[in-house]
Amino acid sequence: MVKKLLWDFLKMVLLFGGIFFLFFVGIKFLPEKQRNHWFYQDNKSALLSIEQEILLGEKIEEILFEHHQEVKIKVIDSALWVILTRLEKKIEQSEYDYEIKVIDSPEINAFTLPGGKIYINKGLLSFCDSPEQLAAVLAHEIGHVEHRHVVSKLIKEFGISLLFTIISGGDPFLLTDLFRTTASKAFDRSYEKEADQFALNLLEEAKISPTAMASFFRKLNRENLGYDEKMEFLMTHPHNNARIKRALNHKTRDAFESQRFELNWEEVVREAK
Repeated sequence: MVKKLLWDFLKMVLLFGGIFFLFFVGIKFLPEKQRNHWFYQDNKSALLSIEQEILLGEKIEEILFEHHQEVKIKVIDSALWVILTRLEKKIEQSEYDYEIKVIDSPEINAFTLPGGKIYINKGLLSFCDSPEQLAAVLAHEIGHVEHRHVVSKLIKEFGISLLFTIISGGDPFLLTDLFRTTASKAFDRSYEKEADQFALNLLEEAKISPTAMASFFRKLNRENLGYDEKMEFLMTHPHNNARIKRALNHKTRDAFESQRFELNWEEVVREAK
């Protein structure tokens, strides 16, 4: 009797162990985006539809341009279009139509509003040594959008009811608070790490060397710009050295070959100064 019970117990252990092993192995073969969607997505973001998110971003943008001036320079716009288009083509099944705009500010910063709107300061353009470095920053911001980190942050800060009120034509003072929160408060470190990994994968798919991210953060280190509480992209992010190491250790496919942008970057930098 005892032997039979032990044998039955052993069979159960082997059965459930086998199921767990097959599940674990199967997960490894899922695309990273699908794994993140199943296991890591913040459920808060699901409370707001993509359409509502886009409308919210449009309303916040109105406040943004009441306080900041948009820069429209043909050379810069053309270069940004080339970089963004190359990245966007490699995003699988995106629900966003990305839009990038330049802000007249000397600060080295980039931030994202709900709905796929990305904003970069002139200071960031003049800081980047190459279009590949800027592509790394943009890929990081796209990671925040695709994982809906912006929406999750706003729901956490303000609550879904208040966001619905704003979408339906709410108080402009609340919109101002939303903008300040979006542009000046950093994401959780787990979000930053997720956006970094998304960026590294996207750079590889777009034939841009992931080491561009490492070179960008190395320059930040050289110029002692690793932390700035006023800048979303630099505030309370994972330590620069850890991000550099992650970028340098990113394993590209054996057949990977980088393809540099054919852009006159010196002219872009000159126009941004």
